[in-house]
Parts: sequence; structure tokens; C-alpha cells
Amino acid sequence: MTTTERSRRTGTSTPESPISILLVDDDPTKRFALKSVLNPLGETVVEASSGADALRQLLRQEFAVILLDVRMPIMDGFETAHLIRQRPRSELTPIIFVTALDQAETDMGRGYELGAVDFVFAPVVPAILRAKVGVFVDLYRARQELRRYRNQLQELVEERTTALTAINRELEAFSYSVSHDLRAPLLAFDGLSQALLEDYGGRLDDRARDYLQRMRGASRRMGSVFDGLQSLFQVTGGDIHREKVDVSAMAAEIVEEIVASSPARDVIVNIAPGLAVSADVRLLRILLGNLISNAWKFTSAKAEATIEVGCENVDGEERLFVRDNGVGFDMLYSHKLFGAFQRLHSQSDFPGLGIGLATVRRIANRHGGRCWAEGAVGEGATFYFLL
Repeated sequence: MTTTERSRRTGTSTPESPISILLVDDDPTKRFALKSVLNPLGETVVEASSGADALRQLLRQEFAVILLDVRMPIMDGFETAHLIRQRPRSELTPIIFVTALDQAETDMGRGYELGAVDFVFAPVVPAILRAKVGVFVDLYRARQELRRYRNQLQELVEERTTALTAINRELEAFSYSVSHDLRAPLLAFDGLSQALLEDYGGRLDDRARDYLQRMRGASRRMGSVFDGLQSLFQVTGGDIHREKVDVSAMAAEIVEEIVASSPARDVIVNIAPGLAVSADVRLLRILLGNLISNAWKFTSAKAEATIEVGCENVDGEERLFVRDNGVGFDMLYSHKLFGAFQRLHSQSDFPGLGIGLATVRRIANRHGGRCWAEGAVGEGATFYFLL
């Protein structure tokens, strides 16, 4: 197949760059004949008249395949192949031995030990030789293409890494601004409102006092939003330090803390034994704490609330989950669950910032995993995560 034919086959508008083939033979007549056989391939055939000449050519450039005569003076084909294999740049270059000797006279075992991929015996059948050489030319071209893609991918990764580093620095700066520059006047506003109520509350009518109370409530909610943003920034930065974590024990500790803060609730919590993952302990605790707290909150209206922490093996994947029998959600809006400040239930029924599940997703992503949810309105919800 010529270069033009190859371009037509691949659908390209311009011919591909020719690939180099090394032809090594001390007989110029044989070299001319073999070059004539290979010319229809449309590639570049480089000639070498001896083993030493072949080694010099290999220092100058790479070749898709080497056609090497077995019988040559001074340095025969086997000795030349041995030296070719000792050079890192050509240790994997395919070698096809070409010889006028018959198979009985040729030490084919030695040739294959030296890395030969094939032997071609005289008289050479042009179509067969072209087909064999064409295979290695196509493989070489494919390797070049893969190398080009790999380099492009590496450049893209470096560009994205640089961009992400810059974004993280901006997030850190914004986090600092939220923590200090914005929170300070908010605290002052809340303090002044409280002072007005304490010092002048008796002189104000009910409407004025109500306004001040609303202002204080709004400032406290804004402070909570800042706390939520801080928690998101905290799980975005820093390094991941993986270690084996006992998820069952960690879940039991989290449940114990929640029960202590809400002793009036009667919730059945089932934690599967032996759950373990490789994860960052600090981040996993935040993730698991958010999921269990979520389940605890959304089962508050249930007379017999149940929460389950367990694991399922699906298609070879170990999926950890937190399941509850709470209010559930409409799967039609499941894409909103893990967004920051996104809520599917009213603030009055289930108070919160809408930060917890966004934090869960970020932690899962930072571990190279994922998280998702399944549920139905009034039938509870199950939150899965893979790390």
C-alpha cells in the first residue's frame, strides 16, 4: 500500500510522513532488488553496505524495521544483530533476516534468540516481503501516534495542574477573606444589634425589636454560610494521606456523638461489622459524619426511624452506603443533591445549609472515587460512595 493509498484509507487529506526502513546487505545488486520490492510501500528505504554501516545509521535515526542479510564479510548478520540489541535505542527494533541460504543451512534458533521476528529466504516473493514489512511500518506509525498523544496528554495534565494550583490559591485567598475580612464586620453588626436590644429595648416598640431580632437572625445565618464555605475549602486543599480505616468503628463513634446530642430520639442504627477502606482518616470522618447526620435529620418525623451503614459488592466494586427510612427524595431532582447550597426540602422542616452533601462529593472526588444517591419520596434514601 502506497502512502497515497494509506492516506485514502485513513481519511486524511495529506499524506503521512514516510517511515524509515533499514536495508543491510553487502551486495549492491541485492540491495537494489530489495529496494525495488519495497518502493511501492511509499516509505524511505535507507541502505547500509555492512554491519558497521548499519550501526552508524542506527546512531543517526530510528527505523521501523531492519532487513538484515545473514551472510556478510567481516561482521555477519547475527553479529550485527547482537550489537544492535545492545543499543538501548534499537534493542526493540524488529529484525527480519534475509538470506540466500536454505533453512537447513541457517541457524534460525540463534537468529530468534537475537530478537529476529522473521526469516525471508531467497527467492524473495515481493508481495509477501512487502506485506511483512508493511505490518511493522504500521505498528511503528501507531507507536509514534501513541507517543504523540501521550505527550499531548502530559502537556494537558501539566496545564490543568497549573490552572488548578492557581484556582486553589485563589480559593485559599477567598477563604481567608471570608474568615477575616467579611466575618469581622458581620460580628460587629450582630454585636451592635444585640447592644441596641439590651440598652434601648425598653424604649423601642414591638416592631423595632422584631426588626432587630430579624437582623440578628440574618447575621447568624450568614455566619453559618461562611462556616459552610470554610468546610468546603478545608476539604479541597491539602494532601491526601491514605491508610486503612475501620469504617465500622468510626461510624459507631459518630452515632454515639449524635445520640449524646439528641437523647430524646429513638433511632435503630445497624452498622455492618468489618467495614474498612483505604482513605484519609480526617476526610473520611467528615464524609461519614455528614451522611449519618443527614440520615438522622431526615428520619426525625419517623416513629420508628432506622439507619443502616453497610457495604454492597456490585460488579466487583465494594460500595459503602448509609441508608435510612426517612422522607426520601424525588429522583428527578437527584442531580441537585450534591450541589453547594442546594436543598430539596424546606428550611423550616429540615434546617441546614445545604453544604454537607457537597462536602461528601468533594471528599469522594479527592480520593479518586465517586458518590451518588437513590431514593423515593416517603420511602427513604441510600447514599453510596466509593473511595
